[in-house]
Amino acid sequence: MSQNLVLKFPQKIYLSGADCFHLMLEINSKKHISSNNVIRIIFHFDDEASVDPIINNIKLSPLITWLCNISLVKGVLFQKPYWKYKNTGNKIAIKKHFCAADKFIPNEILNRKINIHSDCPIEFDIIKYASKKVALVISWHHIIMDGRGSGMLMQHLNNQTPVTNKLFSEFFPNNKTKTSLFRYIKNMYEVKAFIEKSSKAPIATVSKRNISSNAAFKVKTILFNTLETEKIDSNSKKNGARFGSNIFLMSCCAHIVHEINLLRQSPGTIWIPIPQDGRKRGGFGPIISNCISFLFYRLTVNDLTSVKQTVQSINHQLAEQIKLDMPRKYNMLLNMMRHIPLKLYHFLSTNASKGVVASFLYSSAGEDFRDLNSLTNKPANDVLILPPSTFPPGLTFSFLRFNGNLKMNIVYCEDTISTKELDLIELHIKKYILGDY
Repeated sequence: MSQNLVLKFPQKIYLSGADCFHLMLEINSKKHISSNNVIRIIFHFDDEASVDPIINNIKLSPLITWLCNISLVKGVLFQKPYWKYKNTGNKIAIKKHFCAADKFIPNEILNRKINIHSDCPIEFDIIKYASKKVALVISWHHIIMDGRGSGMLMQHLNNQTPVTNKLFSEFFPNNKTKTSLFRYIKNMYEVKAFIEKSSKAPIATVSKRNISSNAAFKVKTILFNTLETEKIDSNSKKNGARFGSNIFLMSCCAHIVHEINLLRQSPGTIWIPIPQDGRKRGGFGPIISNCISFLFYRLTVNDLTSVKQTVQSINHQLAEQIKLDMPRKYNMLLNMMRHIPLKLYHFLSTNASKGVVASFLYSSAGEDFRDLNSLTNKPANDVLILPPSTFPPGLTFSFLRFNGNLKMNIVYCEDTISTKELDLIELHIKKYILGDY
């Protein structure tokens, strides 16, 4: 990144419909104090010298500079919310920590909140270990960037993305083409009917109780070696997953949640909204903004009789929603809902499900980091992605491949998942994922 390049910073960036969805979720974050809509990626390196060029690129990044100098303008009445560039000269602060145990991440980092009114929606931490190894932790509020966007941010920090005025403008979303009011209204009723049917109560969810204000969110990581990863990919095909292992893994997670609900004597229909990236292939952006729609899967008790049956149900629902062009239509609805008050937005989004946001959350953002094994040509010895600690439901599963091997992260609230239930999750997820089909 050239220090001599003078870039034109955008003065105003309107929030996308998906951004406003995360803005709406702040209502839950305020109500449930422990909830935190923050994503973290952690890179581990073998020596301190590895992070010096990375820190230099972070400090020189025009995109990071822009993020340090914006504030959220929510808008009034029917105005769309937007990010306003303040041009106050703020620079990114990189906090430093020391830990004795390798790969340990201090609670000071994991439990630190970033909200929509924080001075900067992205933060960087360096952890130095007694062994001389080091970790880089990048944390950001979900409202500014989705999984694919964060993957492109890493490419930018990795000097893989050229920075010119023309390409820099591609890091930000363009104004959307306007659609006729008649088409918006027709689309709204069609999508509204579909969502209400998909999310109709009763929904079985793990978040059956409120959480205390000091409840901690914790992370459990399960590692799979090369042979296990190969077996998981084989099991995905054997169970009928058409598009990689993602649907198979999600189906296994659904069975785990169903087991927990059976233990609690509250089994029922499981409902899972899954983000779908809306970007075109290729290009450099946009990095800033959530460019996603959603696919919605409703799994009845009959769909959960076997993993193969669950995969078949998800495959069928996926094909139907693609056939109906539902992701594009739902994205249109999200864009339209930017104009309404957030509390009304929240009511309309959760009314059919009686306030249930999801039975559990599932993140496939790790696929965007499949080939990200280094930064500024410095190889990482491990990479970890932590999805948001969102309540409700207070339980998120995510998967990531590093150097070809699969790892699973379980982010959970200690008031939602008991120690006994966590042990069950770890034991039985292996039974489903590594089973002999």
